[in-house]
Amino acid sequence: MADSLGISEAQILGLFLASVFWGMLVITFVQTMRYLLWDSNAEGGGLKHASKINWPMLVVALLLMALSTFDVSLGLMHSIEAFIFYTGPGGSAARFTGLTDWVNILKTCNVVFGKVISDGILIYRCWTICNRSIVIIIFPILLWMGYLGTGIFVIYLEASAGNPRVLLTGGLSKLTPSITAGWTMSLANNIITTGIIVYRIWRVDRTNALYGIQTQESSLQGTHGLFGRSKRRRTKLQNVIRIIIESGLMYTTIAFITFITFVVGSNSFYPTSDAELQILSIAFNLIIIRISTRPSSSESYHSTSAQLAAPQTFPLRKFNFAMKRTVENTNPEVESAPYSVASANKLPHESFLDVEEGSWSQRAKSTLDPH
Repeated sequence: MADSLGISEAQILGLFLASVFWGMLVITFVQTMRYLLWDSNAEGGGLKHASKINWPMLVVALLLMALSTFDVSLGLMHSIEAFIFYTGPGGSAARFTGLTDWVNILKTCNVVFGKVISDGILIYRCWTICNRSIVIIIFPILLWMGYLGTGIFVIYLEASAGNPRVLLTGGLSKLTPSITAGWTMSLANNIITTGIIVYRIWRVDRTNALYGIQTQESSLQGTHGLFGRSKRRRTKLQNVIRIIIESGLMYTTIAFITFITFVVGSNSFYPTSDAELQILSIAFNLIIIRISTRPSSSESYHSTSAQLAAPQTFPLRKFNFAMKRTVENTNPEVESAPYSVASANKLPHESFLDVEEGSWSQRAKSTLDPH
C-alpha cells in the first residue's frame, strides 16, 4: 500500500529516535550499575562482594545495553552506506529495502533476541514471586517459546530470501504471517505475566491490611488533601505494584504501536521498531532504579525490601470476647448460662504471607532488590 512516509525518511527518523532513547538508556544504565554493584551500606561505600551481587539482573542489564548499542551502531552505518557510499540504481531506498542485506538481518536479530531476553526475565520474576510454581508460568513459557521459534524462523526466511527489494510493511513478504504471530505472542506474554506479578503482590498487600500490618509509609496518619480530607498513604507493596505497572506499560505501549504500524503496512514501523529495543531496556532499568530509590523521608530502601525479605510475622494481641450459647435445656435443674471465652492469647501459627500465599518473600526480593 502507498505510504506518505518514504523508506529513506523512515530510516532517518528511526535513527534519530533510537539515538535519543539510547542517550536516556545510558543514563539509566549507569544508575542501574550503581545499584547492582555498589554497596552503599558499607562504611565509606565500595563494590559489593560477589556473593551479594544479583547476577541474573546484572547479566540481563549488560546484554540489553549491548544489544541496544549495537542496534544504534547498525542504524548509523546503514544510513551512511545508503546515503553516501551506495551509488547503484534506486538510490538510498534500494539500499534500505534489500531484505537479505546483512545489516537488516542483524537488526532483526537484535529485536528478536532483545525481546526474548526481556520476556524471559519477566517470566523469571513471575516464577520467583509465585513461589517458584511451574504451573503458573506454563502458558507464559509456551508463548515465550512460540515467539523464539517464530523469531528464528523469520531470521531464516530473511537470510534465505535471495535478494528481493521488498518492504516488511508491504504485506507481500513471506515474513508477514510469522512476524504478526510472533509479535502477538510477545505482547500477550507481557500483559499476562505482568498481570500475574501485580495480582500476586496485590494479594499479599491485601492480606497485610487484613491483619493490620502497616509500615510507616502506609500509616493512617497521612497528610490531608484538598477540602480537609485525610488521605491514606500507599503501602510499600502498592508502590511496587505502581512501579511495575508503569514500567511495563511504557514498553507494552511502544510494542503495541509498533505492532499496529506493521499490521496496517505503514513505514512508521521502522522508526517505532528502532525505538522499541531502547525503550525495552530503559523499562527494565527503571524497575531496578525506582525500587532502589523508594525510601521515604524517614527511612531507606532496606525497610521496603525487609517487608518482602524478612520472616513475615505479626504481633499477636490478647483479646477478650463473650458469646452466649443457647442450647435446648432438657434438664430443668440446669440453667443456661453465658459461655465466656477469654484470653485468646494466640492466633493460629500463620504468618500474613503463609495464610494464602506461602513463603515467597525472600525469592521476591531477589527479583526486585538489587541489594
